[in-house]
Amino acid sequence: MQLTEYANEALALARQGFDTVSSVQGIIIAVIAAALMRTYSQVIGWALGATIIHEAVTIARHAIANEGVTIPDFTNMEVLKLTAIRFVGYLVAISLIYLIRRIFLRS
Repeated sequence: MQLTEYANEALALARQGFDTVSSVQGIIIAVIAAALMRTYSQVIGWALGATIIHEAVTIARHAIANEGVTIPDFTNMEVLKLTAIRFVGYLVAISLIYLIRRIFLRS
């Protein structure tokens, strides 16, 4: 594979991840994470935390809706792939929100 193919795959993964985070729940989690983040070097930890919180909130929402507590099967490769894509989405969303916050706070 050439470098452009890798770049295209990375962009497609980032776009797909951002699409999974673009719900109201995801945006709220990303805004809170970006607001609490002090330096950009913490972005991986905050994205990981946001992904875990997203999964926990989804489980809680199902429990509140009387659908029962259903924990995702993290041994299933499709569930792991969706979670990894969601992590990339939070990485992108938190990065963008943090960048916007830094630009406006410096001005």
